Amino acid sequence: LDQERELLLERTAANKKRQDLIAQRLAYLSKLEEFTAVTAKADLAKGVLNYDALEKTSQYSFKQRESALEEALKLEAEARELAKQLSLVERRRQELTTGAGRTVSEALVFLDKRGAEKGAVRLSYVVKQAGWAPAYNFRSAKDGKSIRVEYNAIVHQMSGEDWTGVSLTLSTASPTIAANGPGLAPFRVSLAQAAGQAAAGGKDVVTKFKQAQTRLKEFASRQQVLASESGYEANWEMNKAVNDGQWAELAADREALSTLRSAPAASEGPSTSYALTGPVSLASRADQQMLRIADVELPSRFYHVATPLLTSYVYREAELTNNAVEVLLGGPVSVYLDGRFVGRGELPTVARGETFVMGFGTDPQLRVRREMLPKTEAIQGANREITMAYRLVLENYKDAAVKVRLFDRIPHPENKAQIRVTLGKMTEKLSTDPLYLRLEEPKGILRWDVDVPAAAAGEKAKILEYDYKIEFPHTLDISTPAPAAMPDLQQEFKEMQMRRLLH
Repeated sequence: LDQERELLLERTAANKKRQDLIAQRLAYLSKLEEFTAVTAKADLAKGVLNYDALEKTSQYSFKQRESALEEALKLEAEARELAKQLSLVERRRQELTTGAGRTVSEALVFLDKRGAEKGAVRLSYVVKQAGWAPAYNFRSAKDGKSIRVEYNAIVHQMSGEDWTGVSLTLSTASPTIAANGPGLAPFRVSLAQAAGQAAAGGKDVVTKFKQAQTRLKEFASRQQVLASESGYEANWEMNKAVNDGQWAELAADREALSTLRSAPAASEGPSTSYALTGPVSLASRADQQMLRIADVELPSRFYHVATPLLTSYVYREAELTNNAVEVLLGGPVSVYLDGRFVGRGELPTVARGETFVMGFGTDPQLRVRREMLPKTEAIQGANREITMAYRLVLENYKDAAVKVRLFDRIPHPENKAQIRVTLGKMTEKLSTDPLYLRLEEPKGILRWDVDVPAAAAGEKAKILEYDYKIEFPHTLDISTPAPAAMPDLQQEFKEMQMRRLLH
């Protein structure tokens, strides 16, 4: 852009000089015409006017003026086009360099060296407006035996320096300014009236505990990069946050305490670095630049997932094991199957040796549906009993059998003393997968691992039937959670999904 801009400026300057020259030519012609008119008038008065010379001079003047005006019009059109091109280049250049001013730094180094031998000095400094984020391409062939993972870095470099031919290392560590670690203040407690905290043993405690964890993480980040008085204030806010967290541990009832124990601990995430091979050049500019960190093949195992309560589509998923990269940082993923783009996803942070799940879009040759069978109701003493029955139908239009993880659900009561749910007959046994049995089955999520034969469509479709019974006091009705509870339930769902995708 700078070279194009310089060329346009040179052409604009040349155009301006030619226009100035034409203006001088026209001015000369005007003076010539004025001189000719005065001379002709004097000769006419003396009776010696030369008509042939006057005619030739006039024709020469008109021809030169016409030629100059035609050239002037062309130059004016060229000037307008050059101005338009220059404006476009300036705008593009402004977009690239916005916020990325050129910076020249000067370091003052004090050295105290003893001895005559040579020494070396390494100067390290921190620049702003430079960072990176991971991005991935996952590519799989139809056989699905392995998946090629392209691990990329999306770099933004607006430090004001152009890095040319440098050895670049990408790191997740944040530079810290504070030399001292955070200090721990005393955890002071006193007594208060129990009536005001009667309801605080459950959800309020869990909410306060999670808020404390969020604040702790926020102020821990501030404390690392602040010094002096601001660093002490961030350290104090960290202590206030853990005060609330420890209070929640003391005040929690048994159910809330179970939730606190399962809550993920506050963490700053893994600190790792990637040294790129070969020299790298990065200009200081506003647009993002992509670099390749790694290109590896990971072993995989494909299967299908069907959730007919939510959709009739059946999705492909693959379980992969990270056996090649120290850490795959969380980031966006573009997914390709047999060279065809099938969708986008999100990768959690995966350490070496961990297994994770990645979706590969829908399979158009599989369909699933959920049908409700007749419902029965009865009153048994003080209780009302409802029996629900369902049929799940899987159709496979492929010429090969496929493995499908089929999901459905039954009610999960918040108050098990009042509501009892019993799973009844099933034509297939539930999955024995340990992760499913630990995380999802206790919450009423049903999963069957079924084999669907080839060409199983229509009357040959794979059919699974099950029923369940729900019992509750006949004076009450079933209801769903109140809107106020939805944020906590949404967070619980998010954590369940993350644990399913990474194990």
